[in-house]
Amino acid sequence: MDEKTMVNDILGNVKTDLTTYQNAISECENMRVKTNTTTNSKQ
Repeated sequence: MDEKTMVNDILGNVKTDLTTYQNAISECENMRVKTNTTTNSKQ
C-alpha cells in the first residue's frame, strides 16, 4: 500500500469520526433544549 492510499484512508476515518462526534453533539443539544422546554412549560 502506498503512502497516498494510507493518508487517504486515515483522512477518511478522521472525517467519519468527526461526523459521528458532530451528530452526538447535536443530539445532546437537542435533548438539552427539549428538557429545558419541558421543564419551563411545567412551571
